[in-house]
Amino acid sequence: MKTYFYERTAYHLSDQPVPSCFVQLDEHFDRSFGAFEEAFHHRCVIMAESLCGRMADLEMYAFLIEDARKRHAVDARGDDKATILTRSFMVGYLGAGRALLDVAAAALTALYNLPLSPPEATFANGDFWHQLVANAPNVHRRYHPLRLFITEFLRWSFETAHRIVPLGVAQTYFGKFAPREQRLQMLDDGQTTLAHLGELSAHARWVDPLRLHDRWKPQFMTLCEKVCVDLEKHTGSAQT
Repeated sequence: MKTYFYERTAYHLSDQPVPSCFVQLDEHFDRSFGAFEEAFHHRCVIMAESLCGRMADLEMYAFLIEDARKRHAVDARGDDKATILTRSFMVGYLGAGRALLDVAAAALTALYNLPLSPPEATFANGDFWHQLVANAPNVHRRYHPLRLFITEFLRWSFETAHRIVPLGVAQTYFGKFAPREQRLQMLDDGQTTLAHLGELSAHARWVDPLRLHDRWKPQFMTLCEKVCVDLEKHTGSAQT
């Protein structure tokens, strides 16, 4: 029986298509389970819905960032509204991405019986990677190419305090009446501290948050595809 786990996520509330890896995984569930109780108590179904839910959240926040620009394109104070909303939604975006990474790491920890406690089961923990290569070297080989991307995203999530600068800082740096496209940007600099945002160099690097999403989304999708392969492989395994 199909579980339709993706319909219990934010994908159900939007026009965004459900990624094919989740649809295909549910087709596998359809072939694997014969009863509601069996399917909805299985750890792989629970993990699949958790992973899909966080990917849906990520895409929802990206949509909200883009929508804020369009929605406030013409009203008198639209620039300030769009920049304020962009900052709030970007905090949510980074949180959703971090949660997606944590779900993926927790799923791999469970599926491959890695000797890690729940707080240790995260891609940010170097011992996670050590345990993965020691206990499942072929699995580690599949995920290792994503490590640079994961490190970059985690760095952004850890450095949210100064990368998402207050609107007042952006207005000071670019000018109060600078084009909206400038004031929407995030600080692409991991070295500046919150206490020194008022002393930014004229050569500080900035980046549009939607460009970050364009860069990161394919990597997140690749991660989801890989985890779906592992969930399919373990669908028939014993519960733990």
